Amino acid sequence: MKIAILTLTGQRDKYIDNLLAEKLREYGHEVNVRNYIYAGHETVCYEKPDVIVHPMPGGQYKYDFIQLCKKWGIEVIVRRGEAGMGRKEFEQLDKARKTIILGGWDYSRYVDLELTWGPEFTDIIAEQGFMPKEKLRSCGAFAFDPYFLPDFRRNLNHEKTVLFATGFSTCDCRSEYCELGLPQDNPYHEEIYAIHRKARDKWIEAINELVRAFGNENWRWELKVRPGEMELEYKQKLLPSVKIHTQTIPSSQVLRDIDILVHSGSTMAIEAHLLNIPSFNFCNVNPDPLLASVSPRLESYEDLEWNIARAQIYQSNINETIFHELEEHLYGKIDGKACERAAAYINEHISGKKIKTNIPNTWPKTTKYHKDKKNIHLQRQEGDVSWLCPCCRNQYFVVKGLNLTTCPYCSMGIEMTNLNKPKAQGVIK
Repeated sequence: MKIAILTLTGQRDKYIDNLLAEKLREYGHEVNVRNYIYAGHETVCYEKPDVIVHPMPGGQYKYDFIQLCKKWGIEVIVRRGEAGMGRKEFEQLDKARKTIILGGWDYSRYVDLELTWGPEFTDIIAEQGFMPKEKLRSCGAFAFDPYFLPDFRRNLNHEKTVLFATGFSTCDCRSEYCELGLPQDNPYHEEIYAIHRKARDKWIEAINELVRAFGNENWRWELKVRPGEMELEYKQKLLPSVKIHTQTIPSSQVLRDIDILVHSGSTMAIEAHLLNIPSFNFCNVNPDPLLASVSPRLESYEDLEWNIARAQIYQSNINETIFHELEEHLYGKIDGKACERAAAYINEHISGKKIKTNIPNTWPKTTKYHKDKKNIHLQRQEGDVSWLCPCCRNQYFVVKGLNLTTCPYCSMGIEMTNLNKPKAQGVIK
């Protein structure tokens, strides 16, 4: 079978998807890994795969993508990039928060198989989400597979290095959109935005204070921006000595070269633990109480500075009890074999199937996403700036002065870079 794995981010997903591709090739399949945002349309129309492995379909762009693929006869398999939530924690959420975790779009008619992490959340999806049990497969903790590779090692020859891993992507969503596939104008967006905005402001202030406080003590300060966040505000407000990693570098590569991790309620805390790196949760924004508590939680700058100064390098400080609870109730098996199990499930699902596709040579062009007719135009008007969407490759025109727009042809959020060329923001809305 010809399989296209559409990877959402270069920070983590690409690394995992390449591991999955290796396992699928062992079954004799022809497998390519392509960037979903920048090459999704071309991959489908030019390479004409029999099967696609697609990110979690939250949001209009993803929903429309899988709908067309299914219409053309392609077998659609979804691999969830996030673990979801354990049952105890999930049942304590209100309806809006449950919608975020499960996904706000009924994608079941367009998806043939969904690959999840732990069995507990898989059961939740079957009971309260959109996918029936027979279309779901629990594979284990995808994100941690790289740390079990035999050649994976830490680099210990460097100055003391602190990595700040951000988690505030809602700050960069326009007010009429929500992250994670919530419908437009969902009131919960404003609540999330306020939480993320406050936390990001505290982070920027705290990082600069730490750089000043430890400036002459041979410390290195680094920042890794979460997929979906823009780097621009950090570049503008952080001191020049803070190294900001490019979005394409996977977390597993960055973590090899650090000594302390600061996050805001992230799975990177588990990754750090697997490398014996101490971690701290500063200004938590994660609603999952287990994941929020796996690292020591800090709220004030004073606590952050005190703990960083006294952290025991090369020794994990994770809460072992919570770690094992997370493995049992959230992630599933953390054993380095999630991609291996996923490949086996995919191979089992497609073996013997006669898949006939009818894929066009070009992606259909539509203007149904053209909502902001005041600022975004399909034909040039006086004073407009020409934008070229790097995702669907269509040109449109924007009132001068805007640096963030939504493509009227594919609904992708696009930011204008300092080079005055449009670039995909990375948040699919």
